[in-house]
Amino acid sequence: MAFEVNDGEHMLRVEASRLEVRPHDELFEVVIDGEKKIVSISRISPAHLSILLEGKSYNVEVERFGKKYQVTTRGEVYEFSVTDEREVVTTEKPQAGGRLVVTAPMPGLVVEIMCSDGKQVEAGQGVLVLEAMKMQNEIVAPVSGIITEIPVESGASVNLGDSLFVIES
Repeated sequence: MAFEVNDGEHMLRVEASRLEVRPHDELFEVVIDGEKKIVSISRISPAHLSILLEGKSYNVEVERFGKKYQVTTRGEVYEFSVTDEREVVTTEKPQAGGRLVVTAPMPGLVVEIMCSDGKQVEAGQGVLVLEAMKMQNEIVAPVSGIITEIPVESGASVNLGDSLFVIES
C-alpha cells in the first residue's frame, strides 16, 4: 500500500508491505521517498505501538482524527494527514455529463461486487471489494450517482488502472 503523508510543510510518499506476522509483532518493509527500511511493530494497545527501526526502539502513541493523525514519541508531538492511494482511484475527471471512470488503484482480484448496473449509489458507498496482498479493500463510489457500467466480474484479476466501474453523477 502507498500513502502520502503531509505535515503542512513536507509531503512524503510512503509504501508499506507486510513481510511477516510473528506471535508478538509484525515485520514491514517501508519505503519512504525511495529509501527502504525494515520495521518491526508491536501493538501494545489500540493507540500504543512499540516500533523497532534500525536498532532503535520507539514507544509511540497514535491518535486518529479522520485523515489527520497526532503521534507522540519521546516527548515530541507530530501532526500530519495521510492519504491512502486507494482513495485516489479515478483516472478521468467528470465529463460534461458527469461521467466518471473509477479504476483499480492496485493490481488485485475482484472478490465481491456489491451493486449492479443502473443502481443509485451515494458518495462513499461500497461498490466492489478488491483483494490485494491478502487484504480486502472496499472500492467506494467517489460521488453520488448511478452505476452505468461494471466491466469486471467477481473472480476477475485486474491490473493497476483497469476500469472497475463507471458512475454518472
